[in-house]
Order: sequence, then structure tokens, then C-alpha cells
Amino acid sequence: MNDGYKLVVDDLQLGYRSKRSGAYNAACRGLNLEIRNNEFVAIVGPSGCGKTTFLSAVAGLQPISGGRMDLSGRPIDGPGLDRSLVFQHASLFPWRTVLGNVEFALQAQRKLDATGRRRARDLLELVGLGGKEDLYPKELSGGMMQRVNLARALVTDPELLLLDEPFAALDAQTREVMQEELMRVWQADEVNEGKTALFITHDVPEAVFLADRVIVFSRGPAHVVESIDVDLPRPRRPELKRSREALAYTDYILDLVMRQATGREPGNDTGKERADDSAAAVTG
Repeated sequence: MNDGYKLVVDDLQLGYRSKRSGAYNAACRGLNLEIRNNEFVAIVGPSGCGKTTFLSAVAGLQPISGGRMDLSGRPIDGPGLDRSLVFQHASLFPWRTVLGNVEFALQAQRKLDATGRRRARDLLELVGLGGKEDLYPKELSGGMMQRVNLARALVTDPELLLLDEPFAALDAQTREVMQEELMRVWQADEVNEGKTALFITHDVPEAVFLADRVIVFSRGPAHVVESIDVDLPRPRRPELKRSREALAYTDYILDLVMRQATGREPGNDTGKERADDSAAAVTG
């Protein structure tokens, strides 16, 4: 049933119990979505809607209450070597060098052979850290640490790359640079072959720039409000963010997110008119 899809989520029920009160809080209710092979999908939605909880469930770190998630036709029932997770904070080992941090992922999977070591060095070159292999995390900027984090996630050649707001802790200028770096790495043939990515972000322009498709979550408990195909050419360059087409996508998706955040229903107001104008620009 998963032909052409890397990830299939069917009627997902997901939540957690408060450590303080013991009350059950639903994070997702009746959530359905599919991600195609080799697709880069971004998820946006109101703050606290359950995006990160959902990503943790896909990573196998969060138990589900009901429904089903399949990766390449296999049920997700815990962490697996077929997935890699990039967190908001790099969480590098301070006692390991840049190369040592990347190689650790291979070492943990008992894949640290000559081929793995060569791949680790190649990925560091690809993320712009060639010649920095012997530095320690304390000698790196925030952006450089996230480049190491990305290389570490990719070095094991996962089927599904999970990114949980990986640039949120960076300053605005570094964030812009890292978006471009991620696109450059993603679009490189030697890394992109067979890769699928799920990217969580609060930044709608970032989602539009990076993704093949943007999925908008509702207020919690989350379900899918709309899935928008981003029909912008690749490879994508920074100037694309300022194009009329990209701005139209951004305006339309922002309106969807704001409606969920504020609880506004569609109506004959200026927000609806702006969304309709943007949708016409996107589809026409």
C-alpha cells in the first residue's frame, strides 16, 4: 500500500501525560499524511500544535496512542537506523573533534570502516568544513556546529532525514546562510540520492524556500489543514525568496497558519481576499 511513498501516516492518535497533573494531552488526532520518495516536506503550524511531538513519533522516540505509521512499508515501532534526527541544538560531544563527532554516528552503528571514514570527510567538505576536521566544538560558531550536526545525520545514509527547527537558535544572518547550505547539500547528487526529508519550522518563508511541499497543521490536537505543492524550480538560489511566486506561496500559507492560531474562520474579510489573491498567483 506504500508504493511511491516513503512515509505513510494513517489516523494517527498521539499525546502525552502531564508530569505535574497526570492529565492526558492530545497532540495529534486523526492525522493522515503521506510523503513521497525523495521528497522534501516542511510542516508549519501554530506554536504548540504538536509538530515536534509528531516528529518525535516518526523518529520512534514518542509512543503513539492509535493509528499507524509506516516507513517504506514497515511499521514504525521505535528508533531505527533508517532515520536520522537533526535537533535545534547541535549537541556535539565537546571532547571529540569535528571529524570525531561525525564518525561517532558510524561508530555507534559499527560502520566505521575505510568507506565510512571517507564518507565522513567527504560530507564535511560538502558542508563547508573541509580543513576543520581537527577543531573542537568550543572552537566553532553556532552555524558551524549545525553543519557538523547535519553531516553527522547524513553520514549513516538514512532513508528519512528528520529536522526539528535546526536553525531556530541561530541569528538571522546565519540562519539565511544555513538555509542555503542545506539546499546546496540537499541538491548535491552524492547526498540526495534516495533521500527523503521532513522539516519542522515556524518560519514560513524558510519552508517555502526549502520544501517541495508544505503541510499546514491545525491548532492542537493537530490534523492536516492543507498540503501545498511548492512549484518553484530547483536548484534554488537565495534570490528566489524575493520572487513574486515565492512571496505568493508565503502569503497564502501564512494566512492559513494565522487562521489556525487565532481561530478565525474563512469569511469575506481582507485576510481572505489576500489569501485568495495569493492562491490565484500560486495556481495561476
